[in-house]
Amino acid sequence: MMKVNQSIFRGDFNRNRLFFRLANETDLNILSYSKIKDNLYKIQTDNGSYIIKGYYEYGNIESIIQFSRFLHTSGFHRGPTYEKFADGKYVMNDQGYYWVLTRFLPHKRKFTYLNKEDRADGLMVLHDFHHHSKKIFPDHIPNIPSETTIKKWKNRLERFEQNAPFLAKWFNPEQISEILYYSHQILDALTGTDRDSELVVLHGDVASHNYIRSTDDKVYLIDYDLLSVGTADWDYIQYASRILPFLKWDRIQFGKHSFLEDHFNEHPWCWMALSFPMDILREGNSFAGTMDEEGVPSSYANLSFFISTWNLRKQFLTNFNNLIQ
Repeated sequence: MMKVNQSIFRGDFNRNRLFFRLANETDLNILSYSKIKDNLYKIQTDNGSYIIKGYYEYGNIESIIQFSRFLHTSGFHRGPTYEKFADGKYVMNDQGYYWVLTRFLPHKRKFTYLNKEDRADGLMVLHDFHHHSKKIFPDHIPNIPSETTIKKWKNRLERFEQNAPFLAKWFNPEQISEILYYSHQILDALTGTDRDSELVVLHGDVASHNYIRSTDDKVYLIDYDLLSVGTADWDYIQYASRILPFLKWDRIQFGKHSFLEDHFNEHPWCWMALSFPMDILREGNSFAGTMDEEGVPSSYANLSFFISTWNLRKQFLTNFNNLIQ
């Protein structure tokens, strides 16, 4: 058994059991830990810091780990690296969770889409991610699911439509109706659109919290839980939709991200997809689903922010494709 700091194991039995098990299943001398979430801990050892994350279901964990390893071997070094346990496996089953261990990436500062440098570097890393993923797909990782964005958007829109009467009591009813109308128009148009771009492995969740500006001043892309196979356009559409609210949907500011603008011009259907208010629908459904809790949920502030940009969004998109007028 490896040496451990016994003082860290006082308190909750299940938590202690996990870290005793981890001490036995690795070559790590655990000095301390800090809880991030119920299934996420940062561990300090005499060999540096690690993250241990627990999954509720086994799902495609093996595919995620395999993909990460092949990606690293192919030359992409801006993602997570997984560590083996004593049995030679990358997954440890304990307390109803499937645990994986990765090296902790130290933060220089918080990555944010408000920062011009972060937006540029995040996009560069995403492009590099796609470039290397093409080298290993589909020969090595056969179990990554296919991209289903349109299906997800349809489900999200159906829920938003059900929640619309409730949302109209909190926000401008005309805006809620307008958002619904154009969302249907956009989805109908996208359903019949031909998309023939090259297939890659998509990251699937390019939110700012999945980027890390590390102490080496490099940007890393983490959390591969939503990997899928599809065209890179979908990640770029999501990236554009993530940064535009912070640019206040300003045409000139967006134009400074020349890679995105050029890519969308080469694939015009991307402008149409960018018109779909995925963020408003997401936050609207979240707000409606949490209103039975005490107090006003945090999603209210998020939804208020996105709805406040609706008119700016319409103007921005009208400049490109006359879809919203």
